[in-house]
Amino acid sequence: MKLHKFILSLSLLALAGTSAYAGEADVKAADVYSPLKVYDMSARVDEQARTLALTIDLNMADMKLPINREMIFTPVIISADGTQSLELSPVIVAGRNRYYWHLRNADFDAPGTKVYRAGEKDHAIYKELIDFQPWMQNSTVEMRQQGADCCDDPVPFDGGSPNGNVELARIDTRRPAIVDEFVFTPPVDAGPVIKALKGSAFVTFVVNRTELKPDYMINRQELKKITGSIDLVRNDKDATITHVHIKGFASPEGPYANNVRLAQGRTETLRRYVRDLYAFNDTTITSSYEPEDWDGLRHWVKDSVKPELADRAGLLAVIDDKALEPDARDRALKTRFPKDYAVILRDIYPWLRHSDYTVTYSIRTYNTVDEILAVYNQDPTRLRNVDFFTLAQSYPVGSDQYCAVMEKAVEVYPDDPGSNLNAANIEMRRGDLDKAQTHLLKSGKTPQAIYARGVLAAKRGDYREARELFTQAKQAGVPQAQNYLDKIEQIQNHSAVTITVPLTK
Repeated sequence: MKLHKFILSLSLLALAGTSAYAGEADVKAADVYSPLKVYDMSARVDEQARTLALTIDLNMADMKLPINREMIFTPVIISADGTQSLELSPVIVAGRNRYYWHLRNADFDAPGTKVYRAGEKDHAIYKELIDFQPWMQNSTVEMRQQGADCCDDPVPFDGGSPNGNVELARIDTRRPAIVDEFVFTPPVDAGPVIKALKGSAFVTFVVNRTELKPDYMINRQELKKITGSIDLVRNDKDATITHVHIKGFASPEGPYANNVRLAQGRTETLRRYVRDLYAFNDTTITSSYEPEDWDGLRHWVKDSVKPELADRAGLLAVIDDKALEPDARDRALKTRFPKDYAVILRDIYPWLRHSDYTVTYSIRTYNTVDEILAVYNQDPTRLRNVDFFTLAQSYPVGSDQYCAVMEKAVEVYPDDPGSNLNAANIEMRRGDLDKAQTHLLKSGKTPQAIYARGVLAAKRGDYREARELFTQAKQAGVPQAQNYLDKIEQIQNHSAVTITVPLTK
């Protein structure tokens, strides 16, 4: 929390009461007791240090008291509800005889009592540093007044406050409450949902040949992987295939030039087989190839538990040596690590001869809330980012259902600015400001995003930053920003200490 310091000053404050002195009914109080002059007073609340510093400057020159009489002034802090109070050290202003009596009998005075002689030219400075307790956040500073002589008990003087004292000031460190206003906004429509099915098929070709034989070895099983994925999408009434891509890979053994020929030819053969099977046009189904799958080899050598290899570090050093041409690398593996190479040739290279495929398809647009809700319950990843916002609007803002939909939106679209903005608003409603900040980092620079960052700054008490952001948001057309600007001004102009007693010169 930021340090807030509040100072008040009172000048020439008359604190003495006007009631008659009960011990001498024939003598008026004004004839016996002179008013106490508070020349200056300050109260400082340090919220960070949790202290309250009181300073009272007493003007002795204007005080006149009979030689055997005195005034007792006791500062008291009282909670607004009157249930708690703190009595501070008293200040005694005495006539000549009483003043010297106190000097000779200081042990009779309460600890911390300050005694001054009436009529002195010098000012008496009274200071107290108090632990600022929670109940003091809403309290009053008052002065209890009593008159006394050498023999009788002190007589109270009514100061007019509900507690019978002179009310000097009110302390209220509570800030005006800010009523949160969150602006939820529909994300920018990212267009239809595009999804993809991916997999690998290990279609086998006759050695050094590029012709595809569907019934050769386990090709029927492997081809079923590709066609099964295509059929799954084709049978989905809400899906439309937009693209099929096949990428063929060959293993590194053998001459590189021949591997280029084999990878290119075999992949094209497989592409044509699938194209003709479904009557795809050439723009719908495409292909590419990787003559030698060195990345796949590296993955197997580095991360696989089996097969067992004696010198994985040595193998990886050769595999990663890009200064060597592909044929030279394969030759280095074979000659330097003959035992490991035999294992690679038998157990790893066959897995590097594969065809990776991707079936890309689009999901149709859902036009009603009922449709959106049905898909949301079945597979929310099929919804557009704007569909989540549409569904959320069917629930009361801030309800559990509303928040759940907004949070699912950012889960499905973790980088979407609008979804992140709405998720940030929900986190701020819950008080999780750190999560809100994480979402706001991805919320973009729209007026609504700037406004939301202002809300976050305000909730963290950074009113300087909040004012700048709300000013920008207001200028950009977010009307709610003015409400925050007004409330922040009230908070920043809030006076924790307010003078309540009339000042006199």
